[in-house]
Amino acid sequence: MSDSAAFHEVDNAVRQDEIKAWWKRYGTLTVSGVVVLVVAVAAVVGWRQYQFSQRAAAGEAYTAALAKIGQDNAAARAELDKLAASAVDPYRWLAAMTAAQLQDKAEDRVAALQAVAPKLPDPMNELAQVIAGFQSVDTPKGAETIASLEPLAAPNHAFHGSVLELQSLEAQRKGDLKRARELWAEIVKDPTAPPGAIQRAQALLNFTDEQGAK
Repeated sequence: MSDSAAFHEVDNAVRQDEIKAWWKRYGTLTVSGVVVLVVAVAAVVGWRQYQFSQRAAAGEAYTAALAKIGQDNAAARAELDKLAASAVDPYRWLAAMTAAQLQDKAEDRVAALQAVAPKLPDPMNELAQVIAGFQSVDTPKGAETIASLEPLAAPNHAFHGSVLELQSLEAQRKGDLKRARELWAEIVKDPTAPPGAIQRAQALLNFTDEQGAK
C-alpha cells in the first residue's frame, strides 16, 4: 500500500470517528430539531386549513341567515347573534352589524349599532357609526347622533363623504340651506365620496339653483 493510500484510509477513519463523535454529542438534538420543525410546519398548515374550514362554514351560515331577512327577521337575527358570538372574523363582525340593523324600531337600531361599533376594528367601527347616523334621521335623537359623527367628517376618515351627506341633511332639516349647499358642494368636489352621495348632492344643488332662479 502506498503512503498516499495509507494516509487516505487514516484520514477517512479519522473523519468517520469525528462524525461518530459529533453524532453522539449532537445527533439527538439535531433529530429533535428536525422533528420540532416538521411538527411546527404541520401545525401551521393544519391551522390554516382549520381557519379556512371555519371561515367557509361561517360564510355559509352568514349567507343562510341573510336569506331569511324579510321572511323571518326574528330567526335571521337569532342566527346572526349566534354568529356574532362565536364565528371567526370577519363574519363575527358582519353578523353583529347586520343583527343590529334588524331591530324593529329605528331608535333600537341606532342604539344597537352604537353598542356594536366599539367592538369592531377600523374602519368597520366607523361604518357602524355612520349607518347609525342614517338610521337616526327623522328620529328624536337624530341631530344628536349626527352631531356625534363630527370627528369622522375629516378627510382622513374612510366614510367622511357619508358623514358630510348626513350633516347636509341635518342642515336642510333645520332650514339652513346655505350650510347645506356648502356641504353638497364639498361632496361633489370630493373624489373619494360615494358615487351615490355625489349624485344626490349634485342633484340637490341643481334643484336649489332652479328654485332660486324662479
